[in-house]
Amino acid sequence: MRKSKILLLIALIGLLGISLPEATFAADVTVSAQVTNNSPEITIVVKELTTAGQEPWSGTTVGAMNFGQLTHTLTGGAEAGVWYSQKYYAVMIFTNSFGHRYEIRSTCAGLTSGANSLPTGSFGVTPGYASADRWVGTDSTTAQGTRPTGSTLGTAAAAITGLGSFRSIYISETAASNRILRAFYSLPSFLAGGASAFSGYTPIPLTQPAGTYTGTVTITIAAI
Repeated sequence: MRKSKILLLIALIGLLGISLPEATFAADVTVSAQVTNNSPEITIVVKELTTAGQEPWSGTTVGAMNFGQLTHTLTGGAEAGVWYSQKYYAVMIFTNSFGHRYEIRSTCAGLTSGANSLPTGSFGVTPGYASADRWVGTDSTTAQGTRPTGSTLGTAAAAITGLGSFRSIYISETAASNRILRAFYSLPSFLAGGASAFSGYTPIPLTQPAGTYTGTVTITIAAI
């Protein structure tokens, strides 16, 4: 419609013998906008928990998993027969998929003190999902809702993976909705009745050499 009006005006001006002055000035303004790398991203909050079944948001926010001095005595005073920690940690993982289907992964090369290492199966990770989790902790009124159909939540396993391997915490559905995931890390004892704490569990024996054992847990989000 706009093109037709311009042609008609030119035709009338031509018939009337009137000429228009040509534009003689121009100015350029540079415009730029940058879109950053839109690979999936995560942010995390680490919570220290001290009682079984504790709501993670009620825990203390910390910057590291410091299990401190391990114990071999159960809460009721009975002998556990292994070294373990009554503390455990919940890593709250907030995802931003940028529309890419993604997987949350956990890796840990090991926990060592000099030449000594804790048993691979002594340090565990348990993935979790809570529909009531909110995008700004307990201050938000928006809960994330049920886990999407087509997504996969990982199972409890040894957190120590060695080099070149990982534990899957969560795989998103194809639509790749943003979610809040939980990953619980622990140095547990046997469960009631002597059951294993998770698949592949190996306790820390009382004969474990003394020392401060350290390592690093790396949590990543990967487009898949």
